[in-house]
Amino acid sequence: MTRTTIDFGIDLGTTNSAIAMLSGVGAEVIKNNVSSDTTPSAVMLDRRGRLQVGMRAKQRSEDDPDNTCVEFKLRMGTTGRPKEFPAAGRTMTPEEMSAEVLRSLRHDVVQHHGEEIGAAVITVPAAFELSACDATRRAAELAGLPYAPLLQEPTAAASAYGFQTDTDNAFWLVYDIGGGTFDAAVVNVRDGEFTVVNHCGDNYLGGKLLDWAIVEEVLVPAVAAEFRVDDLRRGNPAQRRNMAKLKWAAEAAKIELSRADEAAITVEIADAAGEPRDFIYDLTRAEVERLMEPLIVRSVNLSRKALAESRLGPGDIEKVLLVGGPTLMPYLRERLADPREGLGIALDHSQDPLTVVARGAAIFAGGQRLDAVDAPPPPAASGEYAVELEYRPVGPDIEPFVGGRVAGADTAGCSVEFVNPDAKPPWRSGRVPLAPDGTFTATLWAEKGRANTFEIELTNATGDRRPVTPGTLTYTVGIVETQPPLTHSIGIGLADNEVEWLFRKGTPLPARRRTKLSTTVTVSRGSGDGMIRIPVVEGEHHRADRNRRIGRLEVDAEQVTRDVPEGSDVEMTIAIDESRLVVARAYVPILDEEFEHVLNLQTESVPAADDLARDAAAEKRRLAAVRRRVDEFGDARAAAVLARIDAERIVPDLDAEVDAARVDPDAAAAAARRLLDLRAAVDEAEDELEWPQLVQEAREAVPVLREIVRERGRPGDQPMLEAAEDAVQEAITAHDADLLRQRIDELRLLAMRVLDESGDLAFLAFNELETLQPEMRDREEAGRLVAAGRRAAESGDVDTLRQVNAALGEMLPSPPPPPDPFSTVRRGR
Repeated sequence: MTRTTIDFGIDLGTTNSAIAMLSGVGAEVIKNNVSSDTTPSAVMLDRRGRLQVGMRAKQRSEDDPDNTCVEFKLRMGTTGRPKEFPAAGRTMTPEEMSAEVLRSLRHDVVQHHGEEIGAAVITVPAAFELSACDATRRAAELAGLPYAPLLQEPTAAASAYGFQTDTDNAFWLVYDIGGGTFDAAVVNVRDGEFTVVNHCGDNYLGGKLLDWAIVEEVLVPAVAAEFRVDDLRRGNPAQRRNMAKLKWAAEAAKIELSRADEAAITVEIADAAGEPRDFIYDLTRAEVERLMEPLIVRSVNLSRKALAESRLGPGDIEKVLLVGGPTLMPYLRERLADPREGLGIALDHSQDPLTVVARGAAIFAGGQRLDAVDAPPPPAASGEYAVELEYRPVGPDIEPFVGGRVAGADTAGCSVEFVNPDAKPPWRSGRVPLAPDGTFTATLWAEKGRANTFEIELTNATGDRRPVTPGTLTYTVGIVETQPPLTHSIGIGLADNEVEWLFRKGTPLPARRRTKLSTTVTVSRGSGDGMIRIPVVEGEHHRADRNRRIGRLEVDAEQVTRDVPEGSDVEMTIAIDESRLVVARAYVPILDEEFEHVLNLQTESVPAADDLARDAAAEKRRLAAVRRRVDEFGDARAAAVLARIDAERIVPDLDAEVDAARVDPDAAAAAARRLLDLRAAVDEAEDELEWPQLVQEAREAVPVLREIVRERGRPGDQPMLEAAEDAVQEAITAHDADLLRQRIDELRLLAMRVLDESGDLAFLAFNELETLQPEMRDREEAGRLVAAGRRAAESGDVDTLRQVNAALGEMLPSPPPPPDPFSTVRRGR
């Protein structure tokens, strides 16, 4: 069988993976060699270098955690700290281990269908950063899947739920919680197409968190109460085996509690003397529900945020589509359905939550043509014909359009006809004459509920049938996705810690943007001094360092053919395709050179445990200071932010992941994400506390600037003053603290420019420098300059006073050398 569409979809999951194949208007999940629909995303290497993937590897993780690895998807897109397999003396990166899982799934297809596949649609969380998407693409190539379009998991789920639906003009919410990630996506179904309207997600929110909560808050204390086990915790390398056994048992018991009120846990634990002890514990559903609560709160908050950003409420949503193993928990469903504590929207769990993403990916794959990426077909042999077709394999229309061109022998007088023999009654398009160049267009008729295969009949001028390749075309009526949206805003981090946004969240893909930047450093050819560093960030925060840095573009002194002075222009272009894969180019006009494909998405490493501990301690101190200010002064908005931090257990989760980071790279990646969450939340609380003061500062600065412009300004300053006042009011109306700070700074800059042009700024600056005379390096020379400045001020000699100010400024103590800059570019002129 020669396929014309991809047809295979893969859910490459944190905990489990699955592959499905399009079959008619549904999808068949292909079972693995142990007849299971899903394959654990686990890899093992033994001392002989033999590699195992799947259930056997996962089972070994209980007794031999050093030589097995699970949940490595969470580190996709990061570098450093590869997994070490000491028994085999090898290391593997997350994408290499993901490639082994993909190879295993490809082998399942061979085993069950005898077909080698070189293409498949692979799903990724909608919250995945660009670097993680790029790593998934590399994993696919390593696994022998050179053509592997990436599809967001909520989109795949919506495809499975809605492919053959008759629903029209409705909004759905995809609630997708897997082993390690969470996505909430608002989907609009209209006119046979669906669009992802908005998305919010978290790459480190999933069933894995619940597993570890069971271990650390229930099982570890119970073990400590019964046996003497030294320092039983994730961060202790000596306890890796005990903790792995407890983690395995917690996951199995959690699954069992979806159908029972109690689950028995039996684990063999090594005590302080290394002796095996049988640990027995009856885990109850109530205990798991208590531990699940913070995860549900966080997921509900993200879902509500996705709705609010879409300007929708629960009443606007027809149903919530449940995706992922944790949605089997009765408590989770009860909480989501609750109108006060949850979402209050009808739940749809008609699809298997464990395989719905793989099946949706296969359905999507059925609409992706393989001939669109293959080499052009060879010319037809003498007397034979070949047809190149242009059509959509899947679409909402029952009368789809098809075009094409017939090549080969003389096509003069030829006609093409499409026949659907399985239609009721059989359907024929009638003969469509070919144009002189062999082209044609036709409208077909297709039935809903099945794949429609049309035979292609070519006849010559005398009405004789002639063979043509291909001889058939398949079309299926079904709901399809329009342009996928970008799920995070993408921008350039600037030297002042602001962001030049290139693509805003929700931008339809593919997309391409170009921006002008200006360098803040000099790059001296051959000297090793200076570097053009352009960080690319993903997120929504105004401060560049509060977003995730996903890669950077760097041009150093060894790459330039001449010196690049400070202030040189850089023109940067970034293109993102439907799979969120990136191509970047930077053109430096002074060099007349373009640096292509220089955006390195493999720059972000797993942070060191000591750095995480230091940064986490600093953020907790900030949080404690905010709590004291809220207790002292009171602010409802800031108090609400603190309540959210507590309800989502951000700090306890951060502490647990930081402790575990010393032995677990997955925990280090999770800790880095939680640290960003905490920073952003504390920023928000600080902004709320600072808001009244900022508003007062802005409102006091406006009349001062107004007076300066009135008394010392030029006629052209009045429009700038009015624009600045409007900008301040817009920031106040938007309740945006970062924006208001920026507007206040702009007021100050405008005031300084007016004062400088009027000559008053030189006098004000001299007064300030005079007070700093005791701190200057050469006090004798400084005294002479101050005396000269006083004389110039008395005589009104502005030019001399400016020269004195410049000389005094050079005598101030040198500031400490700046750290390695985050960015060496600013907005272009």
